[in-house]
Amino acid sequence: MSWTRLSEQDGSKTVELHPGDELEVLLKSNPTAGYRWEVAAVDAAVLKLVGEPKFTPFSGALGAGGKVSVRFKVLAAGQTALQLMYHRSFEKNTPPTRTFKTTVVVK
Repeated sequence: MSWTRLSEQDGSKTVELHPGDELEVLLKSNPTAGYRWEVAAVDAAVLKLVGEPKFTPFSGALGAGGKVSVRFKVLAAGQTALQLMYHRSFEKNTPPTRTFKTTVVVK
């Protein structure tokens, strides 16, 4: 079992993992502005979201931005597109402000 961490610079890359591995995606975020990272696409038979995304602020200042950690457990061999979107869930007809996309190949 291994642990892989991706960041915004790793978007559009293909990542090779194995069943039992863990994947963490770290992305810039500021939930005080109403924005959230959410999973937009993934094959749940290959990757399972572990818990809720966890926000860690860069500082203790009110309204400070920071990073959000989105964690997945690798379940089975296969291939899946993983797409995350950064948006305000209450703005229904507005496209996401940012997206993160990668391809995960599990052998």
